[in-house]
Amino acid sequence: MPELKPVAPESLFQLQFVDAVALSPDGDRVLYQVRSINPEKDGYESHLWLVSMQGGEPRRLTFGEHKNGSAAWSPDGKSIAFVSDRRDKKAQIYRLSLEGGEAERLTDLDGQIAGLAWSPDGSKISFSYRAEDPPETGHLPGSIPEKRAVEAKAEKKDKKDKKPPTFLHLTRLHYKEDGQSFLPKSRFQIHLLDIATGDVRPLTTGEWDHASAVWSPDGKWLVFSANRLPDADYHATVMDLWLIPASGGEPKNLTPQPGPAFSPAWSPDGSQIAFLGNDAEADAWGAKNIHLWTVSPHGGPARDLMPDFDRSAMDLMGTDLRDFHESGAPVWSPDGTTIHCLVSEDGSTHLYSIPAKGGVPKRVTSGALALLAADGVKRGKDLAVIRCDHTDAGSVARLDPTTGAITTLARPTAKLFETLAIQAPEEFWVTMPEGHRVQCWMLKPPGNHPGKKHPMILEIHGGPRIQYGACFFHEFQVLASAGFYVLFSNPRGAQGYGEAFTRAIVFDWGGPDYDDLMRVVDEALRRYPEIDPGLLGVTGGSYGGYMTNWIVGHTDRFRAAATQRSVVDLKTLLLAGDFSDDAVPEFGDQPWRDSPDFRRMSPITYVENIRTPLLILHSLEDHRCPVEEAEQLYTSLKLLRRDVEMVLFPGESHGLSRGGTPSRRVARLHFLREWFVRHLKPESATKAAARTPAAAEPAMAKAK
Repeated sequence: MPELKPVAPESLFQLQFVDAVALSPDGDRVLYQVRSINPEKDGYESHLWLVSMQGGEPRRLTFGEHKNGSAAWSPDGKSIAFVSDRRDKKAQIYRLSLEGGEAERLTDLDGQIAGLAWSPDGSKISFSYRAEDPPETGHLPGSIPEKRAVEAKAEKKDKKDKKPPTFLHLTRLHYKEDGQSFLPKSRFQIHLLDIATGDVRPLTTGEWDHASAVWSPDGKWLVFSANRLPDADYHATVMDLWLIPASGGEPKNLTPQPGPAFSPAWSPDGSQIAFLGNDAEADAWGAKNIHLWTVSPHGGPARDLMPDFDRSAMDLMGTDLRDFHESGAPVWSPDGTTIHCLVSEDGSTHLYSIPAKGGVPKRVTSGALALLAADGVKRGKDLAVIRCDHTDAGSVARLDPTTGAITTLARPTAKLFETLAIQAPEEFWVTMPEGHRVQCWMLKPPGNHPGKKHPMILEIHGGPRIQYGACFFHEFQVLASAGFYVLFSNPRGAQGYGEAFTRAIVFDWGGPDYDDLMRVVDEALRRYPEIDPGLLGVTGGSYGGYMTNWIVGHTDRFRAAATQRSVVDLKTLLLAGDFSDDAVPEFGDQPWRDSPDFRRMSPITYVENIRTPLLILHSLEDHRCPVEEAEQLYTSLKLLRRDVEMVLFPGESHGLSRGGTPSRRVARLHFLREWFVRHLKPESATKAAARTPAAAEPAMAKAK
């Protein structure tokens, strides 16, 4: 048997990512989307594949250096519609017959297209579309806005490279969004494409963004989610379900009660609409559980089907396989008596079944796994799912919702993983003095090293309202292959352990979460005596970067740290980031006020205590945690003459580690790995100069 290769940063180039599944109308075939990296182009390609629900050899449907996605089946199952950039790298809707032939382009639009859905009679396709704005060119003497827009559009067609605008005239509160940069003036609207004539018409209008629509079984109505309040930007957590006639008309709000409502799914007979949401009028960031609800399309109060269930009905798994995506819609059983949804629980994402009339939710799946998507149809008993675990980067599978049995149909990474030293972590729990337990995992380096002392790196997840768990994490495997023990856990503030556990850090970031993490490290050192307590590292991204900054400002037990896309000052984060919601429910005050709580909870307050060598990794186009956060920390530590280095990534967003330019993703992993090798490997760490202990260790400085 050939020797397994270590997992390296460059292993990323060979990974394949399963991004979506769609079950055929007869329930016999699964259409799935695979994203891969083209190293020569330093970018991504995504292609569509087909496999039988009974197994067999998958069939590739699309080819070339293109991005193909948002696929949807025609009602007769003979063709699919999808979005592709195969022509001039401009996304359009295409139709492909599964009986053979070339894909037929159906649209000629200039903007973003998403969320395709066929009408039940197969004559139309609904989709969400946001047109591109003409470039801002200034108020030229004698110019006419309409003429200027026409000229700008003609100029764009003549030139391959889009010219940057002369200026950006901003009037909205929510004017930017990470991964999208500054938002255009145009909004996402629901459109209908008449397949026979090619006519495209908008179904919605107005100064609001509209999510993808879902057709009623009789084809007369569409339901979608949107925030259509007059001052929508000032109510960022509001989302309602809206019903609109397929022929056009004024949308009707089905869920005017407080709280978000999203991801709708019609019952097979059209009498009910299931959706995800909660009834929080104002709540801390993601602290209140998301539940499964139903509402009648004829109106009336919505009903929470799981009011006593203390978990969130969403996939909230943290991983570097993908950026976060829209929550999948609930799936009705063919007879309409049961609704299936995904639930984040104890480091896994499981399938649950809930009676449509209400009742006790039943967990269908078992073991440590992450279901990233699930799809079902009226004529099929089984579901199509994307399944992951610690050593599986994504499989297309058949799931029997009555037994929980999962049968793998396609695993794009199978051959690659047979050649790599992929490790499975060991799970353990730590009981805390307050009575709660924290779930933890330890990933060991490949091979057996008796009698050798090992360095360990503590990895801290972002969010904070997500969970680490049973899902492949490339970064962790890279560090383990480099000889590090990798510890990861879900301290208080994480999802998956109940609402009280999640709410524990509200008004107290850096409090209960810090306590939990330090106790987790203590327990890891007790359980694994081969770890050298003098060779500890810590890293994390986003909120995990916040906690990394917090930790090195409150203890000197770590020999090296790397903070990624981090936060150092909550006030500047909230005022310069893409957050437009109320900060009071999470932090107790507005960021422009001189609140002692903001100072208490901001790592920059404790910057003079930081003596741990620190690597700062940040993206220049990060609009979630703007680069000023990194710059404040770097400049402060440089002025203090501390050991600090900073690496900035041009053109990248907050999601660099999950979906950024491949070469920069690999470079980031090299910087991270080499930093810890330099400071934590015994042969190099012994040469490190002794550091002065941080002041007031462990100095929590809580002002309760």
